[in-house]
Amino acid sequence: MRKTFIAVLIAVVVLLVSCSQGMYSRTVEVVIPPHPWEKASGKNLWYTLRWTDSSGIRSLYIGPEQRSVSLDVPVGETVIVSAYPLGELNPFGGAVCPTDETGTLVLSQNEGVFANELLSLDREVTRELNYGLIIDNMLKKCDDLRQIGKVSVIRDIQNRQLHDASIKPVSLFGIEPFAVPDGIWTSEFLRDPDLIVTDGTAGPLELPEGVFRYLNTELDRVLVLIVDSRGDRYCYLRQSLV
Repeated sequence: MRKTFIAVLIAVVVLLVSCSQGMYSRTVEVVIPPHPWEKASGKNLWYTLRWTDSSGIRSLYIGPEQRSVSLDVPVGETVIVSAYPLGELNPFGGAVCPTDETGTLVLSQNEGVFANELLSLDREVTRELNYGLIIDNMLKKCDDLRQIGKVSVIRDIQNRQLHDASIKPVSLFGIEPFAVPDGIWTSEFLRDPDLIVTDGTAGPLELPEGVFRYLNTELDRVLVLIVDSRGDRYCYLRQSLV
């Protein structure tokens, strides 16, 4: 009799724990939009998905044939999500917010640079973040979020002192023409034009600080262009991973 009672008690405890977890979490489908290099190459890319969790940052491999994944996220918290093409390219990003009425999050490449920075912040800060309001305020300043200064925004979010003056558009840098093999070089960014090179020279360009990659499917090479905070340009070619 005593053993039967203990077994029943354990079963009840397990049931209560399961129900409790179900009450405080919900399932959200995260959707990754098509990447420019997929159209250029005719191949699907794999991704590394990273998102905030009560235990820190979680990570998941997303195969080439998979375009969405279901995540269990806590109710009442903001969850930051980033998806990195080939595990390293500029990410798609977004957030699941407590006020979201839909069960689907379609990631945005425009929000990727911001979401990537938020993953480095304390979880106690990001779980309470009004993500949608911050994105709206940044878009009022500039529709290309790569042109919003990251340092002041991330610093003031971390210090819980974010205000309108924290959001500062930055100037584009003029990139002088540089040598690159002829061909069509497809930008990894949806909003950026391809580099069509016919005379061994690309540019001039106007770009913000950051890393910019261009794929040439015929040469099976990627052009990596790095623009630092002073506007200095560095570039090199490497083997394509597509």
